[in-house]
Amino acid sequence: MASDNDSTRLKVLIVGSGLAGLTAARVLREHHTVTVYERGGAAVATGGQGIIIGSNGTKILSPLGYEGEGPAVGGVPIRRFRIFDAQNNMIEVADMDLRGRYGTETLGQKRSDFRDELVRLATAPSEELGIQGEPARVEYGNAVSPTESTPASAPPSSAQAARRPKKTGLSAYRVAVSVEAANRALGDLPPPRWWTPEMYRNASYFLNGPAGSRRFITVYPLRRHTCFNFSCIMETQVSSKSTTESWHAEGDRDKMLEYFGWDEGLKRILSAAAEIKSWELQDLEPLPTWTRGRALLIGDAAHAMTPMQGQGANMSIEDAEALRLLNNEAGTGTVRPEDVPAILRRIESVRRPRAAGALDRVRDTQGRLTGHEKFHDKTDFFMGYNGIYAALAEMEANGQGEDR
Repeated sequence: MASDNDSTRLKVLIVGSGLAGLTAARVLREHHTVTVYERGGAAVATGGQGIIIGSNGTKILSPLGYEGEGPAVGGVPIRRFRIFDAQNNMIEVADMDLRGRYGTETLGQKRSDFRDELVRLATAPSEELGIQGEPARVEYGNAVSPTESTPASAPPSSAQAARRPKKTGLSAYRVAVSVEAANRALGDLPPPRWWTPEMYRNASYFLNGPAGSRRFITVYPLRRHTCFNFSCIMETQVSSKSTTESWHAEGDRDKMLEYFGWDEGLKRILSAAAEIKSWELQDLEPLPTWTRGRALLIGDAAHAMTPMQGQGANMSIEDAEALRLLNNEAGTGTVRPEDVPAILRRIESVRRPRAAGALDRVRDTQGRLTGHEKFHDKTDFFMGYNGIYAALAEMEANGQGEDR
């Protein structure tokens, strides 16, 4: 970050237009001059699959103008949880009042729709959003090498230099299937019990593979129930460069159907997917520090984790919200450049331990590789988070102090 000699606004450089970077741009644009540098194009890594934005994410985004259930995003509130065995018998069911417990809904949505909404929040005219300041500028096709004196967040390569990604022994096929295409594929075949509107309405569920197969699928609705996400998890069969270096590599349709088509109805539904992505699941050991001078790592660059609890994106949103400290508590944005390193260390004092705690909980889930992990077992830790100021107040109340 560099100061602007003509005003009290900081010049903030964000490297990467991922979910963390775009959310950070929205958080900071009202009080500072924000530029986002993206080495790829405007459609970089959007993917057509699903993403879960938990209550911890939606409670941060809603005050920023996020319209998660609006027509552009089409997010579906997740209010039920169900588990089925390989014979399509429902073996567990739970209704969940996540909005009542945590204040906002948990939404299933298509990743590309969600990213488009973050682009809007970061770059739309201020008048359209009803806020002050100037929109963030996004420069695509511009790779920036981080230095201590420039970016607000550094790219993943910086994190990887300190800690190499760690393979988990698991792989995932990720697809989104439209209801219309799936029903055509089923034809005259009676649909599996879980593929009926009365069963999948506002529901997230697990489909367990045959006994001993160590395979399962997580399913949840997108785009106002017009399509569904299927995350098909299994032990890694063959490791490849493409699936370890990218979470959106092209997947092998025949292989996916071989491993996960244990029921004819399920096989036909999966076959209706327009695209198939494959990913060898990896995570990142906790880093010793996220800060260096006026640079801060956020998002996957700081704490990559698997999707086993659906919280990777939400941790990135939480990181971005913590940058509110650069707007200062009064929200006036009058932060001096020389104050920035201490503020970033203060953010790290909250975010780094929380991300490490999240990683522990996610690893605890993936170690069992089972669909019987109840959806709400760990939600108090994840979805009960109320932002940087509440976290700092809790630290102070517990006598932990802050790393300044």
